[in-house]
Amino acid sequence: MRVIIIGAGELGHLVAAKLCAVKHDVVVVDIQSEGLDRVKDSLDAMFLEGKGTSVKILKEAGAENADVLLALSGDEASNVLASRIASKLGTKQTICRVYSRDIFSEKDGITPEYLGIGVGFSSIEESIELISGILYNRILLEKINFSNPSARINVVKVPLNSEISGVQIKDLPCTELLGKIRIAAVVRNRDLLIPHGTTVLNPGDRVYVAGKVDDADDFVKWLSKDATHPISRVIIAGATRAGELLSEKMAGKGYDIRIIERNRDKAERLLNKLPPDAMVIDGDPTNADVLTEAGVAGCDVFVALSEQDENNILSCLLASRLGAQKLIALTSKPEYIDILPSLEQIGCWFNSTQIAANTVFRLMAGETVRVDAELGSMDARLEEILVTKDKFRLANKRLAECQLPPSLIISLVLRGDDVIPPTGDTVLQKGDVLVTIAGTEAINKLRKLL
Repeated sequence: MRVIIIGAGELGHLVAAKLCAVKHDVVVVDIQSEGLDRVKDSLDAMFLEGKGTSVKILKEAGAENADVLLALSGDEASNVLASRIASKLGTKQTICRVYSRDIFSEKDGITPEYLGIGVGFSSIEESIELISGILYNRILLEKINFSNPSARINVVKVPLNSEISGVQIKDLPCTELLGKIRIAAVVRNRDLLIPHGTTVLNPGDRVYVAGKVDDADDFVKWLSKDATHPISRVIIAGATRAGELLSEKMAGKGYDIRIIERNRDKAERLLNKLPPDAMVIDGDPTNADVLTEAGVAGCDVFVALSEQDENNILSCLLASRLGAQKLIALTSKPEYIDILPSLEQIGCWFNSTQIAANTVFRLMAGETVRVDAELGSMDARLEEILVTKDKFRLANKRLAECQLPPSLIISLVLRGDDVIPPTGDTVLQKGDVLVTIAGTEAINKLRKLL
């Protein structure tokens, strides 16, 4: 697949590195030579210095025959224009990074298609969508979505005093649900376990539950029924764009929302947008006295959304010591992607650059690799692999007969609109997309079989 990436910044570099790792033909375009110099030594790609909005540069990059153009620079207007030009030149798919989807208005006919781009996404809006999706359940750590919107992996932490403690997976007292989902992976004490029917789930395990969206969500509800209660108080550190979006999502739903912001002007602007029952506190969220005044000791969820990564990490650590029940931190620097999994006391952590990269991979046609720091820290990957060959070694064979690497598990089979939690009797077909979790070596062996 030929992929053109506009922008050699943090997001462009991360996406390019992952695509190069799975042998895509990548061209990186950036207006600044310094940005290209930063990534040249680490990537097996073609590099072009120039404007991504230049017809000459886009033709030189191969836009007339490219499969995908990813407009990922920090300039929203340039991204839109580059996408429009590439689409006109013949690029099959364009994916455009925007600051906010407010630039589109379906009722006014200002859609991505009208602007000549395939699809637009906002890093901040995608981040808040993920955070809001796990806010309401204390054991739910992440929701992983795929190219097929009906598929989902929910990542949960097995609660203390759970009825499943000491029970083998095959004996879990939810027989009907077990037939609809797949326990795809278990992380225990920083080790990746490939689960089998005889695997016992322990309190504190990080469990990847794969299936159709409703089925995966039903398993989380079943597992958490005795471990959580409805949330009431939510404290948000930071009256940023992210803080504003999350506050708006929760406003008017009966929650006790409290926002901490050290900048008085920002605090007042957000206060004027929220319902009268919301509270905005003028103060520094890295100050324990301010957190105490905000009522962090009795809060159900503490979400750190300031523009300073280090402050978000520190405020979460303080909130944990002061008694917050669930902690969520958002960072943006790529270097924190690999660091945060080791800070387990933070609770749930998200990185907007990682989220944006995974959004790009989810939107791309064809096989993709996901950025997953938790798995990556154990030299494992989560990938969508497309079965493309007319004849492949696993054709017409049951999975039980395929002699796959023992350290590899196929979590889901995406077949058209169908989502199949595979069993030993599942037979693979051309056009299937396989969602896999395994070490790099095992996934490479699977690619050779396909």
